[in-house]
Amino acid sequence: MATDRPPEAQPAENPSGRWELSATTSEGTLDRILDLVGEMFAVEEIDESDRMQFEIAVAEIGANIIEHAGRGRPISLTLQLALFPDRLEAVFLDDGAPARVDLRSVELPDALAERGRGLAIALAALDELRYHRRSGTNRWTLVCYRSPTES
Repeated sequence: MATDRPPEAQPAENPSGRWELSATTSEGTLDRILDLVGEMFAVEEIDESDRMQFEIAVAEIGANIIEHAGRGRPISLTLQLALFPDRLEAVFLDDGAPARVDLRSVELPDALAERGRGLAIALAALDELRYHRRSGTNRWTLVCYRSPTES
């Protein structure tokens, strides 16, 4: 696989190093997202804490896209996962409504609030969370740096 990335940034040795799901959102979309994360995790041993943090963040962002970006209608969603020696990455692309959010100001809501925790949980679980919209497409980039392995 030819890329401009330095050798240490190449995807981990596995069948492709990348996984992708393209779907129109529906009731089973979140399950399909989590199944894809499971496929990635099955390729090599990943620290349990890294696995949990990444899976929680992917689930929270995925659920937010499914629930809010379509404003009650199905939208096209693509999830791209990549496994690198130093990090786990997920990129969500969707054609839904723009997210009106400033990630720098996201906080957990009041303890009694019934909603509004997803972004705060994802931010706490990840090392990087970025959002931008370009040409009618929302792009969420999630990065979780892997814990150092003991030699």
